[in-house]
Amino acid sequence: MMFYIAYTGFELTEVSGIWTKILGQAYAFEKKLGEVYCTALSNQMAYLMHGNDVVEKEAAVTRKDYLTVILKWLKKYQTDRTYIRYPFADKWFIELLKYQKDHGIRTVLEIPTYPYDGELAYGRVKVEDAYYRKMVSEYVDFIASYSKYDTIWGRKCITLVNGIDAAKYKVKRKNDHVNRITLIAVSSSMTFWNGFERIIEGMKIYKQSNGEYDVFLKLVGKGADEKYYKKLAADYGLENQVEFCGFLTGKALDDVYSQSDVAVNSLGSYKKKLEVGASLKGAEYCARGIPIVCGYTDIRFPEGCPFVLQVENNSSPLKIGDIIAFYEKVSAQDGYEEKIHDYAVKYLNWDYIMQRVIDYLK
Repeated sequence: MMFYIAYTGFELTEVSGIWTKILGQAYAFEKKLGEVYCTALSNQMAYLMHGNDVVEKEAAVTRKDYLTVILKWLKKYQTDRTYIRYPFADKWFIELLKYQKDHGIRTVLEIPTYPYDGELAYGRVKVEDAYYRKMVSEYVDFIASYSKYDTIWGRKCITLVNGIDAAKYKVKRKNDHVNRITLIAVSSSMTFWNGFERIIEGMKIYKQSNGEYDVFLKLVGKGADEKYYKKLAADYGLENQVEFCGFLTGKALDDVYSQSDVAVNSLGSYKKKLEVGASLKGAEYCARGIPIVCGYTDIRFPEGCPFVLQVENNSSPLKIGDIIAFYEKVSAQDGYEEKIHDYAVKYLNWDYIMQRVIDYLK
């Protein structure tokens, strides 16, 4: 039996993208390694899941409680291998790793963001993590990371990229409008490192220059920075060009994509001092067959990839004229949507991405 140990909740809309990713990885493991159960922590309850079905649940108010429940389940289900999504290090996390090593449980630790210091607020969590993470390498065999590091904390790295089940995404079709472009930016959390203010500031500059195109932006998601973006749009007189769509799924999300021409990935990586990455949203954009603007080096795409426009990784406003020229060039090719989608099917599916982890855990 294999466990995928996570410290996030499965039913919360703001992390649903993360849970979708966890399920995609678990399904890839299950195809090659047998049955996989996932653990989740939400609303002071520990859950043991098989897909979206609850196998067991127990109260877990603290991280110590969660450790106790996980150890109970590891014994009960005779688990011999685990894949852990790294939360942050503390005493109880190290206890989990130590138990696994003492009981011969092979494990791969995934670090979703590295370096991640910029994501931790100053305080107890940051201090604890700085102390305990020095012990992690003693208890894990491999680290999986979405970075270009060969080693982290003295352990070899398996380089991952964020993947998807590409076949389930509806491919959008080219819109027939003239001298009009609609950008879409999607975020499950709408936080400061999205950097979407760069789009709005770029739209202001383009409008002031009397640009030929009518430019629109659809912001999908909810979060702390949504009010900031709304104020910015109002201050710049862009209320009729920037639409705040809220959190969307299913057909409602498909419909918004169908009205859009170019998708914008994270533009605020510089705020976390990151130069490279591989966001889940970027993979979804690719699967939908939509050209992508990205504010960092996305390691999933080769240099000069024709359907990815890499912009500067800083606070400068987007150059809307460059985005329009990029879109015109990409969309001039027949069947460009299917070509972008086919790239996702070939290179961004979880089966392909997780193969090196699978090979180790076999």
